[in-house]
Amino acid sequence: MKRSILYVLLVFSCILLFICCGKDKVYQERITFENNTWNRLEGNKTITFKDIEISDTSCLYDFYVTIRHTPYINEGRVKFLMKIIYPSGIVRESIYNVGLKSADNTKWSGDAMGDLIDVEQRCRAFVSLPEKGNYTITLTNLGTYAKTVGIMDIGVLIKKSNMKEYKN
Repeated sequence: MKRSILYVLLVFSCILLFICCGKDKVYQERITFENNTWNRLEGNKTITFKDIEISDTSCLYDFYVTIRHTPYINEGRVKFLMKIIYPSGIVRESIYNVGLKSADNTKWSGDAMGDLIDVEQRCRAFVSLPEKGNYTITLTNLGTYAKTVGIMDIGVLIKKSNMKEYKN
């Protein structure tokens, strides 16, 4: 009898832990590039992340961009235009640069494992999303070259903001 109660409590604890972990992550999606190439002039120059459901308008949100690339990438920074399109059609846009190497250009900024380097950078912090519904985010390549070669995928991650960080 005690054993079955202990087992039920253990299962319940695991389920509760699973539900509570990651509750700050609202959205995450990645788009993979064919031939590890993101075009600037034609084709896939703008990538779109659709149906980003926001139901809690009382929270503030942080927007991250994730980039997976090879060590053979032809850019030192990935420059892009980010548009956040509200359910009502309002558009907010900003230009960002994600550095791929350290300031002294000696090591990769992200986590390197063999020929894969993963970079995650917060682009917007403490953003208010006042409308309930589905948002859309687009990223448009503004790089130096006609093609950013060596970029495997790019993604968007949205988390609820850490309010302790906001107040400090």
